[in-house]
Amino acid sequence: IPQTQFSMLGNPSEKIGRLVFAREMDDSFYGLGDKGGSPDRTGRRVRMYNKDALGYDAENSDPLYKSIPFLLKVNRSKGTSIGLYFPDPCIRCFDICSESRFYFSAEIVDGPFSYALIMGDDYRQVLSGYCRLSGKPAFPPLYSFGYFGSSMNYAEAWDAQQRIERFFKDVEERDLPCEGLYVSSGYLKADDGKRYSFFWNRRKFPDPKAFLEDLRERGYHLTFNIKPGILKTHPWYSELVDKGYLLKDNDGNPIVEYFWGGDASFIDFNNPDAVKWWKGKLNEAYLDFGVEGVWNDNNECELADGELDAYKVRTLYPVRMAQVSYEACLEKNPNVRPWIYSRSGYAGMQRYARTWTGDNVSDFKTLKYNQYQGASMGLSGVPFVGHDLGGFFGPEPSAELLVRCCQSAIFQARFVIHSWREDDRPTEPWKFKDAYPLIKEALFDHYRHIPYIYNTARQALNGIPMERLLCLEYPSDARLCADIEQSMFGDSVMKAPVVNQGQGSKSVVFPEGDNWYCPMDGKIYKGGTTETFETPLGKTWYFYKAGSVVPRSLVVDKLRTGYFSKLQLFIVPSCGNVCYDYYEDDGFSVEGEHSHNIWHIEVSYDSSGKAGKVSISCRHLGDASSLVGRQFHVTFPDGFSEEVVIPAEKADGVEIPFGGEYR
Repeated sequence: IPQTQFSMLGNPSEKIGRLVFAREMDDSFYGLGDKGGSPDRTGRRVRMYNKDALGYDAENSDPLYKSIPFLLKVNRSKGTSIGLYFPDPCIRCFDICSESRFYFSAEIVDGPFSYALIMGDDYRQVLSGYCRLSGKPAFPPLYSFGYFGSSMNYAEAWDAQQRIERFFKDVEERDLPCEGLYVSSGYLKADDGKRYSFFWNRRKFPDPKAFLEDLRERGYHLTFNIKPGILKTHPWYSELVDKGYLLKDNDGNPIVEYFWGGDASFIDFNNPDAVKWWKGKLNEAYLDFGVEGVWNDNNECELADGELDAYKVRTLYPVRMAQVSYEACLEKNPNVRPWIYSRSGYAGMQRYARTWTGDNVSDFKTLKYNQYQGASMGLSGVPFVGHDLGGFFGPEPSAELLVRCCQSAIFQARFVIHSWREDDRPTEPWKFKDAYPLIKEALFDHYRHIPYIYNTARQALNGIPMERLLCLEYPSDARLCADIEQSMFGDSVMKAPVVNQGQGSKSVVFPEGDNWYCPMDGKIYKGGTTETFETPLGKTWYFYKAGSVVPRSLVVDKLRTGYFSKLQLFIVPSCGNVCYDYYEDDGFSVEGEHSHNIWHIEVSYDSSGKAGKVSISCRHLGDASSLVGRQFHVTFPDGFSEEVVIPAEKADGVEIPFGGEYR
């Protein structure tokens, strides 16, 4: 437990307090949101407010979009982990041993000058404890883990509807699995070039309801970009001022800040009447048309005047907006999981929204550091994170960059190619003819692993990250540093993506204590070793931990249901026994105490003696009809045993003997 000292800084009227904690030898620090650079924050001084950071430097820019005042302190040599959560919306900065290697500190404005100390046997227990305080993550619908198209260039154009329809036609002609589209704010762009929230441009979309119904009938899901800033030229601005629905300054007048397109004010999401109005407009403009997703963007609530009362709580703004969006979706469809995205955030955002790393740049440096940012968000209690593949901002990505981005997302919670190109040429999977087969293969590989990804997402509901740093998973292996270009995804998969330009080979460090199976070459690699692998553009590497069961889908298709027709249970044996809990559901229903849509499938492998045995048990909370017509494929690495196919409805209680010894 760190020793603490407290002092007041500067002018007493400013009420700035400083909490100082002693650092122990070998302490390392993680969390604080989507900060760039290494995930180990040691030696950094970081600012804690949210900023619209278009084109940020993923290694050095600070602040960025999310400021989460949770700090994870790990001492690998002592085997200890603690968390410090500072429940204050106005923290000026954290100094993580930048001023002195002997202590770290937090500077807090206006109080409360307090913190919660969270204990645990390891970092996972600490994170679970933090999420019990700040809120457990909301479970997104299954389809949100699949591939989505997106580009600002679609909705900005005057033929926006035709461009979107063309995108889906291209997807269908190429037989690509695709869940839908993220629609950028151009659909709100009026003839004067300004974006007016809730006002569809009817020249671009003459009949939004019919347009959306057609896409929904074809199985697509759309989410629409919405912004909380109401321009002073907005047709409803005067009405909102009169009703008091906008954030006010200390004199009771609407706060006016520069926003995209001109001066604007922000909806006050702490005003119940304003919340009711906002929810009504969400219904009228989207939810009544069958739209399932709300994409909260430009919601950093950047305020210039530090004397404003609202300034002190501005980091809470995106969380409150996400909560209102979440509630509106649940009120519209009480039995369907809301699909909410928020670019900005603070502690507790995970209760309502997923997120991504914002307006990233199309270069290899960003690809590399985005991986660390994703892991850092998981270590801040926000597990469902992804990136704009190919880069949102900057020059056209090269074929190499786009391929490597898509390969890095095989094991990620979000697979979205999103862009804004000044030449009006959106980034799409088929952008480069020669690279398209490689991108398609990465996309298909992502879909094959959706059962594993989705099961890992369910595990994350307890606060355990989906993307995990190897140095925290294997703290006794000194070769594993925080910024090694490898990571765990869930319990069973180690990924080693290529994140550097022109990289023709890659050294992979295999953590001590486990052996590793490579699905690409069929070989077993011993823990504690380092191997070099060739990495031509079409090649990426990942490994299954020995003693794992990796559920995979043998059918690559749109994610209509979580009951996969041909579910492969890929077993990688180890010297001991293997036991794996796999959960499946319909993919969209709200789950609660009395849910009736969940299957719990337990797979165990007993390796005692010279013959192994696989046992399967299936437990359902309700109707068992979801097993009918499906197959379970029990599979081992080549050379161990033949695959066994079992009708799913007959799988409960099955025992399958296997001969031979595992080497």
